[in-house]
Amino acid sequence: MSIHPTPFSPSATLPGRRRRRSLGVIVLALSALLGWGALSRPVSAASPGFSTAGVMSGLGSGRIWSLAVEPSLPSTILAGTDAGVYVSHDTGATWTLALAGVRAWTVGFDARNPAEALAGTDGKGIYASADAGATWADSSNGLVNLHVRALAFGLDGIAAGTNAGVSLSPNGHVWHDGGLDRYAIAAVAVAANYPQFTVIAGADGAISGTLASGYLFSSSGGGAWEVLQSGLPASAVVSSITAGQIDAAVPKRPLIVATSDGSFRSGDGGLTWTAATGAAPGLTLTVAEFGPLDPNLAYAGADAGGSTGGDLYRSIDGGLTYHKTDTGLPTSSRNVDAIAIANTTPPEVVVALNPPTGGSQVYVESDTTAPAPPTLVPEALGAPVPSSVPTPIPTATPVPQAAKPAATSPPASGIQRFAQAAFHWPTPLVYEVFFVLLALYVYIRWRQRYYVEGPP
Repeated sequence: MSIHPTPFSPSATLPGRRRRRSLGVIVLALSALLGWGALSRPVSAASPGFSTAGVMSGLGSGRIWSLAVEPSLPSTILAGTDAGVYVSHDTGATWTLALAGVRAWTVGFDARNPAEALAGTDGKGIYASADAGATWADSSNGLVNLHVRALAFGLDGIAAGTNAGVSLSPNGHVWHDGGLDRYAIAAVAVAANYPQFTVIAGADGAISGTLASGYLFSSSGGGAWEVLQSGLPASAVVSSITAGQIDAAVPKRPLIVATSDGSFRSGDGGLTWTAATGAAPGLTLTVAEFGPLDPNLAYAGADAGGSTGGDLYRSIDGGLTYHKTDTGLPTSSRNVDAIAIANTTPPEVVVALNPPTGGSQVYVESDTTAPAPPTLVPEALGAPVPSSVPTPIPTATPVPQAAKPAATSPPASGIQRFAQAAFHWPTPLVYEVFFVLLALYVYIRWRQRYYVEGPP
């Protein structure tokens, strides 16, 4: 993919054009030195379709697990891989192995300070970078479990999904237990920053017992984790959760969860879910990502469970329906395991493919066919990160039921209120018992007088 402007025409030989061309060259040089080009572009004027990014030297047969684009400087990309964390400062054209010797499951940038980056590793905790991925240092203080599989960044804190629950941090450097310690958390997302810091967590395994009590959870403002079930399949595992930006018309962050039984979308903070449609029959989406500027734009990928297949899809209705968007990707294998979208218009889409035969590769596209983003309502700081969130006690899986309106009844009479206070029975039942006893007494008295006492 080219990020350079269209060259000037060779026929521009008049003195006036020559001066304008020289001025243009000077402006472009200044833009390159100051980094303006990455912030103000459409990324590329090329035709739609993915192009191959540069090779990650030293990755070999390793896989690429996670991608992240720096929000304020979209030419900077992080890649979490089996060999460590790679960083690119030229939109993927070249890569440097900045953090070696670890398997990096997940990478991301702090929502409040994009120069701050974090990486979650397989057994070595969390590493932090203060210079957008150039250098890294251990940042696992207080982390309960060192197998960190997912990260989520909010305006009021950071959540990490581990093999033994969720850990929370106000800054990415000091962590505390957030609960769900019985579960292996595969994905986390910040569903709300205001008025309460709300985290959604998805599990793909349980340390003790099974996932029968639920696999998708929500916690707001330091409260206990609640099972989210309405509209979701009764039994599944979670592979990905993503939260979109707030729309001007609907002040709730939309959510997309990818499960083993399909993908689902929520517009009410996870209380209810709607199944997505449009992916190829039999193909399960395993990763999804909202565009950072548009809550209606999302990209989702399938890795075909590591076998031949997989593909990339796009949704322009917030994750309800998907259509293929794989132009330029190799036809032999489109096993998508990671997606990142830049903070640009048109959106720059970065995907990682892990073919079953090896040779993982990053592809980049400037999606010029994406709709123009709407005006968004900026989020504000909310409640601080809670110091602890209790782990829920497994219970029977709740059965989703439609909410029933509360029945209305006329005000109780004086006799009804007396009966309720005296007997604590439903008042109509008191009347029925009274009349039955009265009728029985009348009947017994009649038989006694007629058959025993005789006629008067």
